[in-house]
Amino acid sequence: MYNDLTWRTLHRVINQTISDMLDEQQTINVLSLRARLHERAEKEEDEVMVLCYWQASKILMRLPPSVTAEQLIQAARHAFRTPLDHDLL
Repeated sequence: MYNDLTWRTLHRVINQTISDMLDEQQTINVLSLRARLHERAEKEEDEVMVLCYWQASKILMRLPPSVTAEQLIQAARHAFRTPLDHDLL
């Protein structure tokens, strides 16, 4: 159950970060998304959320830098619907 909550939190963190960057009309790719997640982790006071930001960034390290925002969103949606033992990201 805890793994499910953690994965849902990571999914929400990545999607919210992408959404915020789109609202700010920033370029979105793996490197810029990871940089934003690092910024959020540095500003966050809740230790659990700091770990979530760092874990989300770690997940993105597996992707090539050329992945687009649309591909990131699709991968996050797919991973959210996929069983925990299947690791798309």
